Amino acid sequence: MSTHYQNKHRIPCPHCGETARIRKSQGLTPVYREAVIECRNEDCGWRGKVSIEITHTIAPSDIPNPTVFLPLVPRLRELAITQAAISNA
Repeated sequence: MSTHYQNKHRIPCPHCGETARIRKSQGLTPVYREAVIECRNEDCGWRGKVSIEITHTIAPSDIPNPTVFLPLVPRLRELAITQAAISNA
């Protein structure tokens, strides 16, 4: 199932503040991607590289990839430990 939506997150140019656009990106692992971005302000002309890393799980997947391990966010991890302790008591 695919959902089309507009990305509302914007990366500002660190120099002029105009929105930067992604020119190309490459997934290096299932949780890490690198992209080349450029400022939309033609008078600025800045280009740079960004790294995007998925670091934690907020809600577990119903179809998990067995090769990917993402730790639970600390609050969720604490809750799971507490519930396990109660269940084993």
